[in-house]
Amino acid sequence: MHSLFVKIFLYFLLTIIIVTSAGVFLTYLRDQEFPPLAHQSFAKHAIAEYGHRAINVFEEEGISELDIFSEKLMADTGIRIILFAEDGRPLTHQRVPRPMQHMSQRALRSGEVVYPMRGQRNWLASPIKNRAGKNYVVALGLPDQPPVEHIFKGLTHGFLGWRLLILLLVSAGACFWLARSLTSPIRRLRQATRQFAAGDLSTRVGDQVTGKNEIAGLAEDFDEMAAKIQTLVAGQTRLLRDISHELRSPLARLGVALELARQNSSSEVQQKSFARIELEAERMNDMIGQLLSLTRLENATDKLQRTEFDLFELLARLVQDADYELNNVDKKVTFTGPDRLTIYGDEVLLARAFENVIRNGIRYTGDGTLVSVELRDEAGRVLIRIADQGPGVPDESLGKLFEPFYRVADARDRQSGGTGIGLAIAEQAVRLHGGSINAINRPTGGLLVEISLPGDSCD
Repeated sequence: MHSLFVKIFLYFLLTIIIVTSAGVFLTYLRDQEFPPLAHQSFAKHAIAEYGHRAINVFEEEGISELDIFSEKLMADTGIRIILFAEDGRPLTHQRVPRPMQHMSQRALRSGEVVYPMRGQRNWLASPIKNRAGKNYVVALGLPDQPPVEHIFKGLTHGFLGWRLLILLLVSAGACFWLARSLTSPIRRLRQATRQFAAGDLSTRVGDQVTGKNEIAGLAEDFDEMAAKIQTLVAGQTRLLRDISHELRSPLARLGVALELARQNSSSEVQQKSFARIELEAERMNDMIGQLLSLTRLENATDKLQRTEFDLFELLARLVQDADYELNNVDKKVTFTGPDRLTIYGDEVLLARAFENVIRNGIRYTGDGTLVSVELRDEAGRVLIRIADQGPGVPDESLGKLFEPFYRVADARDRQSGGTGIGLAIAEQAVRLHGGSINAINRPTGGLLVEISLPGDSCD
């Protein structure tokens, strides 16, 4: 029995059967105990019924038939009956137990039902009259324990018969509905899991499992997990496709350079070819390094090394280094901001992100122009604005700038030496710090990249 539905259904049904059976059995045992006060009225009726029947048998057929009636009643119900005359004489050929004799005499003197005293818990007697008004005394001996066959007989008759069967059928229906309502969402989740495992990453189950219970919450978690896995797989597929495309170009140039070096004996041509080979090898090595960094950030395999540091000092150092490298180029990098701004985060990772954005601005800003870096503290958020004075990008490309290997114009970007990974690394680093990064075209020309980080912490 491996089905959860069958197990839950049988557990519920078995519990109901056990509780019902125990209640019936205990009630039956209670009804056999004597004398509970609630049963005294019933005892009087029982004495009257059996007593009148015994009197009728005695008066019509005699003592011998009365003894036969008594034996039959004993066999059927476990109750012993003895009829006494008005003078206390037992009307039977059988031996009369002494407790019965005593109780009959008490009943004659009191004229009321005599219940058992301590040590005589199964005897009772009562005076009774026939239709002509003649007095008799009926003494009953109740069984100490109900016979087993009487219990089963009681379970199959009256209320404990067909009504009990109806109760069990209704309970079974309720158990079936309850077990089905519990296992049906789980079955749908299992089917969705199998479809997902078979490769259908678009499988979702939230619209099939409704409600606000734990199983509905599990369905929502499954959908969230499936969406993230689908995004990761799609990203990895796209990344592999882009990597294969990007590596073909430097490999092709390496092949051309090697062929030129083989075909030309001129040392000058060979030196140019070897320089080209070295440049392409460096580009491939840089690309592979950035790819590894991007993969670690996307999969969050590296834990952030959070420390408290001065963001103003970090940006000032990055701007100074970038501006120093532009001494022989007609470009410049400027920086403005508060004298000190302390945040909590991974300084190395954020430095790489800011540097990638700054160098991207330097790459595309026009000759004789500058790249401005501005730091602000606005209402608990830290805002870094990096603006160049280049051509900008088409509006439809703004949302794709931070995707790996995305280039607005392939030919121009390849000539600039970019790999299309730097901004993707910056976006992942900022996201891991709880921030956001956006790019917009400036009205006066150029691209503006805004980075927003939490001011108090970078959790």
